[in-house]
Amino acid sequence: MHKLCLMIASLSLPAVAQNALVNGDFEKGLDGWVVWGGETTTQAHGGNLACKVTLANPAWAGVSQSVAVPEGMKSMRVSGWLESIGIRGGKENWERGRISVELFGAKGDTVGGNLLAVGQVRGKMAWTRMERIYPLPPEAKTVKIGCALGNSTGTLHCDDLSVEFLP
Repeated sequence: MHKLCLMIASLSLPAVAQNALVNGDFEKGLDGWVVWGGETTTQAHGGNLACKVTLANPAWAGVSQSVAVPEGMKSMRVSGWLESIGIRGGKENWERGRISVELFGAKGDTVGGNLLAVGQVRGKMAWTRMERIYPLPPEAKTVKIGCALGNSTGTLHCDDLSVEFLP
């Protein structure tokens, strides 16, 4: 009887959210990421590798990955670790080192408006965990996560990035 009660109780527990990103910890180098200015470094938060983006002149550079939004999900938790070394931001407050999020509909159109970055850094900052929960509009079919320097100079490290979809 005790085992039956435990089994029934476990069926009512919510499923544990899992990371939807491929290689979010960068332990397989940049596999799974679209690279537009990033590389790997051994200066990692966890494990052996992290993503590194370095620019001497202001520009946009980094890595990104798109994942499908599972049906019926109401929100998502996006998190990751950032470290900055001498980042000088651009003229706009959002031009820094960052973990960015964009939502797209079935036709590739942007949905959900301009989302706040998961986290932004400038100057020198030790590894810091960033996290944000976003509501998902019903028309969202794809989410794109980026680790990037936005019109900035300096060095950004990103590691242990995660996207978890929540019902």
